[in-house]
Amino acid sequence: MSGGDSGGEDGAAGSGTGRSAKWRCAWCDKPHDRNDPPCDNCGHHKFEKAVVPVAPEDPDHEREPVWVCPECGRVHQKNSPPCSRCGNAELERQIPDESDYDEELSGTSYYDLLDARYLVGLAFALVAGAVLVLALLGVITLPGMDSVPGSAGEYRGVNLGETETALVAAVNDRRAEAGLSEYERNGNVDDAARLYNQGLVSEVAGTGSIPSGERLGRALDGTCDDGVERITPFTRSFDEGAAALDSPEALAGALADGYTAEAGGLSEAESDLVGVDVHAGPDGSVYATVFVC
Repeated sequence: MSGGDSGGEDGAAGSGTGRSAKWRCAWCDKPHDRNDPPCDNCGHHKFEKAVVPVAPEDPDHEREPVWVCPECGRVHQKNSPPCSRCGNAELERQIPDESDYDEELSGTSYYDLLDARYLVGLAFALVAGAVLVLALLGVITLPGMDSVPGSAGEYRGVNLGETETALVAAVNDRRAEAGLSEYERNGNVDDAARLYNQGLVSEVAGTGSIPSGERLGRALDGTCDDGVERITPFTRSFDEGAAALDSPEALAGALADGYTAEAGGLSEAESDLVGVDVHAGPDGSVYATVFVC
């Protein structure tokens, strides 16, 4: 029998249902011995594990042969030289050993079945989900989630950061005149007052709500061991050209009057730490909150 005839018979046998290839093209189902895409037949970029045939109980059963390139080791299902990888003109006939399948099966895990792209996507989804949960719990703040209606920077041209500083000074002036101890401004108490005040503005505007005590506690970060003694939120509106709009000190003086009235007057505090926040609301009013602890 000629070499061509032998190749025909072996090729036909290799294409039967008992294929011994370990990998197959996920698109056209062409068998391949190694996970080395792209597919020789259709060019698809992904291979999948081939089903390993179970040998019958016949002790004389012989597995279907494969054709191996002696130069590069690539396995072919048919005796169809040259080698599809290196171009060698000769292929050698081999019968796959049972250990080949045992080794392949023992090394297979669920990780082998997952594409790297899916693993990256899964990891990204888990991280994104964790970040979203932390944001909803108030542990972290995402861009766009801290947008509060109105302005935290100025009110009709008056700087609100300077107004907050002047407000503490104005309240302390009134306390000193009444023979009371002065407040000391604290950054953590400021953070809690700001969180509360901006939540109040958002609640009035219908875009948010006043934060929970747990969130306020995280902002205080243990500064107030006995808790907040007094929370005083209040709003004030001013006509265009009002004297309160001349400077941060003028606006702070008007707000200090409002704070005193809202708090029911001045009284000796058990604590001396204070935090303030002043915010220009979208309705044209000034929102202020004073925390004492």
